[in-house]
Amino acid sequence: MTPPPRPRKKGSKDLPANLYASKSGKDTYYAYKNPKTGDKTGMGKDRLEAINAAIQLNAQLMQEQDLISRVLGASNRFKDFLDTYRDEVIPARRVNGFPLSDVTIHEQGRVIGHIITELGHLDITKVTQKDIAEYLAMQSTAETYNKHRSLLITIFKQAISEGIIEANLPERILKRDLGQTLRSRLSLEQYKLIYQYASPVIQNAMELSLNALQRRADIQSWRFDCEKDDFFYIIQSKTRKHGKAAYLRIPVDLPVTHSEAKHKTLGDIVKACRDSNVCPFVIHQQPKKRRPSKEKEHSMQLSGKEISNGFTQARKKAGIEGDHPPTFHELLGLGEYLREQQGWSIKQLQTLRGHTSEKMTLKYLEGHSWTTVEMVK
Repeated sequence: MTPPPRPRKKGSKDLPANLYASKSGKDTYYAYKNPKTGDKTGMGKDRLEAINAAIQLNAQLMQEQDLISRVLGASNRFKDFLDTYRDEVIPARRVNGFPLSDVTIHEQGRVIGHIITELGHLDITKVTQKDIAEYLAMQSTAETYNKHRSLLITIFKQAISEGIIEANLPERILKRDLGQTLRSRLSLEQYKLIYQYASPVIQNAMELSLNALQRRADIQSWRFDCEKDDFFYIIQSKTRKHGKAAYLRIPVDLPVTHSEAKHKTLGDIVKACRDSNVCPFVIHQQPKKRRPSKEKEHSMQLSGKEISNGFTQARKKAGIEGDHPPTFHELLGLGEYLREQQGWSIKQLQTLRGHTSEKMTLKYLEGHSWTTVEMVK
């Protein structure tokens, strides 16, 4: 049978598995990689002819593989192991007693789908380091490259644990250096301008994130009933696996660092989010259409994507553009900077952010102020 379409870089997305395109000047050349031997054979410049040949070769090679598997019995196909890992191992995993989030499970399943498309036909005991290196080299960014490498390392650890293989080949492959995160810092003046153009629910999310210094996911999941005995009890979704740093008890009467709505405390901000809609989540609104979503526990709850998109729309209306405009995430850096200006110590900021290291807290403070050079008198 013909393998499913493979995820490729721009310009090669409609090529069948094992067919590669490469540029040479103004011309594009095609080559077929034999999935059994790894050898590449040139197929010339005719795109349609190369595609048809690749489809026929894939069909014949896959048919041969199926016949061999039928004769030999038990299969060591990488695909079979990956299917089991995705469907059984990942859902059963626990980190500090907690299951992986739905988002993590979905994302790892998506990456495994790509790995199956490219390497699934191979015998897991015969996968080579070159096979993995070539697969990783196909990834479009250093971040994607490292993400796929990291998951492959974990997958191979599982295979080693089960006695199927002996070496963790992906671990031998070097990580790629990440480029500098290109994103402008958000200034207080920009915050005020964006707030003016934001919808009421996005204004609520902005005020809460700026003053509580919590990530988008934790703003999205903040519930009214997390308020008990004059504290907000928050369990940070991203860092809970690191232990007690993720379990926060934030005073309801915590003074705001800045509020366009003129609120005085964090409790005032949360209280102002209540309206006639009955919803347990603080950041909510009546949807135009009720659609089921894995990102939501309640139909009125905003998803993380809706929060980000709402902020982006308001920022564009405010005329704040550029090559790398600030995102909703930059509210955290601005909030840290404003708290620091109010006299908060790095340790206090680190505690509220739920960071496990001071280094991470300092990273968010970078780029918000200038260092004055003192003149010698």
